[in-house]
Amino acid sequence: MKDIIIEAHGLKRYYRRGSETVKALDGVDITIRQGEIVSIMGPSGSGKTTLINLLSCLDAPTEGTLTVAGKSVAGLSEDQLVEVRRGVLGFVFQQFSLLPTLTVTENVELPLLFLGLKTDPQRTREILAAVGLSDRATHLPRELSGGQMQRVAIARALMAGPKILVADEPTGNLDKSTGESIIALFKRLAAEEGLAILLTTHNIAFGAEADRAITLEDGRIVKEHTKNPQTAE
Repeated sequence: MKDIIIEAHGLKRYYRRGSETVKALDGVDITIRQGEIVSIMGPSGSGKTTLINLLSCLDAPTEGTLTVAGKSVAGLSEDQLVEVRRGVLGFVFQQFSLLPTLTVTENVELPLLFLGLKTDPQRTREILAAVGLSDRATHLPRELSGGQMQRVAIARALMAGPKILVADEPTGNLDKSTGESIIALFKRLAAEEGLAILLTTHNIAFGAEADRAITLEDGRIVKEHTKNPQTAE
């Protein structure tokens, strides 16, 4: 059985809007294992962004229990959440957010600089090779296609050796073919590196490619489809 990397029970996120209590997330149970790809889907306002923010320790739940990489995070302060995220979670967003004056290599190595860690040229080369960018190491972002820029963003997220990769609409700005190549890359990273990958998407076809596809409505899970039941065993 693959090890559990994220486990949540009765997860809620309420906030006040004037005199109204908004139930952005209203009691969610979810377990994610190493090497598993889980897609979170649902219409705008369904709670998927709230859920992914909680599971990736970008926000704290109002109620419920949440364990990430063996650490209980419910009730932690922002500074404590930062420590949980450090070295455990890598993030990929719809906007590539590459620095235009830095090369591919320099963009990929940025997380290490922020963490005060030394760069390792061999490690950088290995990661660039893993995402198919060995021949673009010295290029600037303006010299890349959209798909290549997203691969740079993925490589950057992998630099600190995370156990969980969080991808928020990672194919939203890409055409169908390029989006398919990114999903294929996620599958390879999960299988070969044992990464747990948590992604949100509006693309039903891409979401269905995950090991599990979870659909939210009104802050609750209304549907869960497992593609390969044996992967959860």
